[in-house]
Amino acid sequence: MKKILLVSGALIVLIIIGSYLYLKYRKLDDFEPNLKQKLQQIVTQGSGGLYKLEVGKINVDVVNARVILSDIHITYDSTVYAQLLESNRAPKDVFDIQLTSLAVDGIKPEDVISRKDIRLNILYVNKPVIHLYHHKNAVNTKKKDSPGVYQLIRKELGSFGLNKLSLKNVDFTYHNVGDKVQSSFKDLYLDLDDILIDESTQLDTTRFLYAKDAVISLKDFVHKTADSIYNIRFDSISILAAKSEVNIKRLKVEPRAGKTAFRKLVKIRQDRYDITVNNVRMKNIDWWKFIADEGLFIEDAGISDGKIEIYSDKAIPAGNKKKLGGYPHQKLFKINMPLHIEKINVRNLDVTYSELNTKTGKEGDIIFRNTYATVANVTNIPELIRKNEVLKIDATSQFMKVGALKAGFRFNLARQKEGIFSVYADLGQMDGKALNAATVPLGSVEIKSAAIKRFKANISGNNYNAKGKIFITYNDLKINALKKDDEGKLKKRGLVSFIANNFKINERYPKKGDEAQTFNSYYERPLEKSFFNLIWKTIFVGVKEPVGI
Repeated sequence: MKKILLVSGALIVLIIIGSYLYLKYRKLDDFEPNLKQKLQQIVTQGSGGLYKLEVGKINVDVVNARVILSDIHITYDSTVYAQLLESNRAPKDVFDIQLTSLAVDGIKPEDVISRKDIRLNILYVNKPVIHLYHHKNAVNTKKKDSPGVYQLIRKELGSFGLNKLSLKNVDFTYHNVGDKVQSSFKDLYLDLDDILIDESTQLDTTRFLYAKDAVISLKDFVHKTADSIYNIRFDSISILAAKSEVNIKRLKVEPRAGKTAFRKLVKIRQDRYDITVNNVRMKNIDWWKFIADEGLFIEDAGISDGKIEIYSDKAIPAGNKKKLGGYPHQKLFKINMPLHIEKINVRNLDVTYSELNTKTGKEGDIIFRNTYATVANVTNIPELIRKNEVLKIDATSQFMKVGALKAGFRFNLARQKEGIFSVYADLGQMDGKALNAATVPLGSVEIKSAAIKRFKANISGNNYNAKGKIFITYNDLKINALKKDDEGKLKKRGLVSFIANNFKINERYPKKGDEAQTFNSYYERPLEKSFFNLIWKTIFVGVKEPVGI
């Protein structure tokens, strides 16, 4: 009996050792066709036949619970997609994904072949190539009734859990089909932790892509706008899903041509923007609605340490195109998705508006330095507008680098089609000579001296006109009228300057012994002119009388 037990024990040990060696060195090649078939079935059935999976090789190491898939290609079936388009059931976005290899730790063949409620350890993917094709005209009338991810997988997999998903060096390209616009991300990193897809998480808004935490980072992003006029770039972006936070470092909107060459890019006059913002922060983002294509909802955003330069070249033909619908709040409603940002904080932003005057050949600047602002209730969603119909902006700034300015805008979102808005401005004491950066090149007028005591404006308007109440007090105003000489330089017009200072303009307002008055202003907007042109002209009309123009 002892001998039988000894031999039997030896045989069992040999079988175990043989099985171990078979599993370790054969890598379960015998099960490869079953694994491929099951994986392909999951992809096809889970996508309703839209996607198909190709796998070159599957290596399974049962002893170490590891599966390595090589030469993977997930692509969409164009015939099926065409049918979905025709029946108004097509998603706007479809993918083409290629992976050289994919390694999964913590999986066994029977997990994929027969077991439900799969739990894995780590899925690691290096250098995947992903193409997303956005069909902006696709319509999905069944979208609200479409099943979620859990409904799609529960029949084949039950639930699914993964401790960590790591994607490195992702090559991602976004194609806007029909517009020939594409964006490329060449060095994208994504780490998702504690992924769980089951009945309890399918509507869990605290998760990002079903993960408890996610970190997504991207460096050196560049995107060319659809009109090829600008490049949008940033040094880095990081998404911290657990904190519902996005941080962007050094965001830039760069013209692809200098000021002179810009004339060749545009046929009709438009402002040229050059924007740099060192820090952009967005907090408390509703990822669930964003991922479900239900809009972008942000509780708090911040912009800090940057500059905005706006340049208007009057040498470019203005054209006769009416600019109705171009006010700031009207542009919100041209965004092709629901948008709501509760609050935006702006810190240390410099804004400069420059204009080339063809008569003087000079550029004039209107400058706002060290601007701080709060923006509240940025939205285009009707239900939210019914609760709060006003978009508010309140700001402080150093006007022309020296004047303490408080200003604000109120935009009526409920009446945006009419362009209803209001503006207030309150400027304290400043040396009027600081205005020469604008008045000399734009108005051929040099301010020799001026002590501005107070300026206030309250303006309300719409698509077609604006009216306001303007208040200004100043003293010691003296000017030089200028003209361009044969060499293109501006020189003083002596007689005109003498007449202006002695018989035309008021040296001070109010005169000694008088009380300052508030002046009414009204201006009809030329429809080819901009929103800010309407505000400036309304202010100018109100200032003319106290100054004596």
